[in-house]
Amino acid sequence: MTNIEKILKNNIKKYGSISVENFFNVVLYHNKFGYYKNNRIIGKLGDFITAPEISQTFGEILTNPLLLNYSIIKKNRLLSLVELGPGRGLLANDILKTINKLNTNFFKKIKSIYFLEKSELFFKYLKQLHISSLIIDDIGKVPNNFNIIFANEFFDALPVNQYIFQKNKWYEILICLDKKENFEFTIAKKATNINYCFPENPTEGYIFEYSSYMINLLTDICKKMSSYGGIFFIIDYARDKKLKDSTLASIQKHKKVDLFFDLGNCDISYKPDFELIKKVCIHNNCKVLGPFTQSFFLQSYGINDRINFLVKKNPKLKNELLNQKLRLIGNSYMGKIFKVLIITDKKYNYEFI
Repeated sequence: MTNIEKILKNNIKKYGSISVENFFNVVLYHNKFGYYKNNRIIGKLGDFITAPEISQTFGEILTNPLLLNYSIIKKNRLLSLVELGPGRGLLANDILKTINKLNTNFFKKIKSIYFLEKSELFFKYLKQLHISSLIIDDIGKVPNNFNIIFANEFFDALPVNQYIFQKNKWYEILICLDKKENFEFTIAKKATNINYCFPENPTEGYIFEYSSYMINLLTDICKKMSSYGGIFFIIDYARDKKLKDSTLASIQKHKKVDLFFDLGNCDISYKPDFELIKKVCIHNNCKVLGPFTQSFFLQSYGINDRINFLVKKNPKLKNELLNQKLRLIGNSYMGKIFKVLIITDKKYNYEFI
């Protein structure tokens, strides 16, 4: 039994049950035994790998829509770059290098860089990226000016509460212990009071996954963008609207395992509901474009040409480069599973896909 299991089981014995959000908050973010205290979580030797780890072209291509809209962006006197959940900062590094190489005036306008990151393991990498790198724990610390924000595989790591729709009412799903003291899901006896975020006309048995932190974060970002301008890119797994089951998944060494297996040593995530994200952003006076598949987005902004250029420049790396592209845009890999959402203020007429 892991330390996390002991802590959780003691809490459940004390209170009878705990919410799904509280359960996974402890599993992922406990200040001593949580998953994100582990040294090896990202990369080939870890449990998962992200797009910036696969290829620098991911960050390069994400920069293209910004460069194409620079005539609008440059109208703002103050400009900040923000990344949510940057990890080691590979994406921000690729974006900054590309901007500096292709538009030095743009690069010089970026006065500060903010990283919303909880894991201290990554702090040393982030501080080395830029002279103005600042690590924050609250989105409210982002300045009141034009912000360019990136969130790649950030929202899928947020602990969520779950609710099930039964007999025209919503009931919270909780976690308790069975007679053998194993973890199991149960359903609250009392119906839940709902707000505008809950789905309209759901099917019987539909499970809604809801992070109050995500809603508050999006609300704060959108209010700031609405007042001061900004562009926000969200790239993540996306829930299939047709499926009504839970999307929670536990991964260890790139393979799915049982949700309650080896708690504290496995990555637990869910698939964000992009329709919910759109609803919150529109509710808070922002424009939303997409979602687009990652494949469509990257190809629309030139990944094929970029990879072809790199192959010509480095013919010995042809197979490696083509494999990187396949993993980013192939339908059996990230291409179809991942979606891209672009959120902007309503002040400017940006040109995107």
